[in-house]
Amino acid sequence: MQTMFDLRPPHLVQMQSQRVDVFRVFNVLFFLIFLILSVYDIGFLALNLRRVKQELSAARGDEASVKAQSVQYASALTTMKELRDKVQVYLQFTREELPAVEFMAALEGAISNGIKISRLEVRPGNVLMRGAAVSDQEIIDFAAKLDGMKNIVTTVNAPVTSKSTLGSRQISEFTLTCNIKDIMAIAAVYPHLMSSQSVAADEEGTVQ
Repeated sequence: MQTMFDLRPPHLVQMQSQRVDVFRVFNVLFFLIFLILSVYDIGFLALNLRRVKQELSAARGDEASVKAQSVQYASALTTMKELRDKVQVYLQFTREELPAVEFMAALEGAISNGIKISRLEVRPGNVLMRGAAVSDQEIIDFAAKLDGMKNIVTTVNAPVTSKSTLGSRQISEFTLTCNIKDIMAIAAVYPHLMSSQSVAADEEGTVQ
């Protein structure tokens, strides 16, 4: 049996036992640094992923809101177009039909029992009438009455007449044209028409 004795002084033995393995220390430090950096990267990526998910959710919500607003705007635009079409129809009627209505009212007061109208064409700014009368004087009086109605009639052209017979009686056939006022000129005579026209024009401008 062999026995080994350490003959070194006690302080040398103690110093050797307390010697640190530097390589092992560096390995532990590198591992700890790697672990800390890995945990940091994982946390950072998790936070970024959460932020991206929140932004994506917000973007989807904004997209849904935009789509809903687009549907509302499309519906409102369709409604406005329909309103514009109605206003345009009303304005067209006002410009073309109202002068005709006013002229028909004037004609009712100007025509006499001796005048028979066989054809009446009311066009924008112009009226054509054809008919027959018991005498030329009836035609002249009829034209004079129309000419006196300045609220709607601007000028009355000279009637073109011809003679014909109806049974045993001789009658005078005539063709008469006259110019009538447009809607704005009529509205100047009737202020309530002007206010209606202005409201309609404002609606048309708002729709457009």
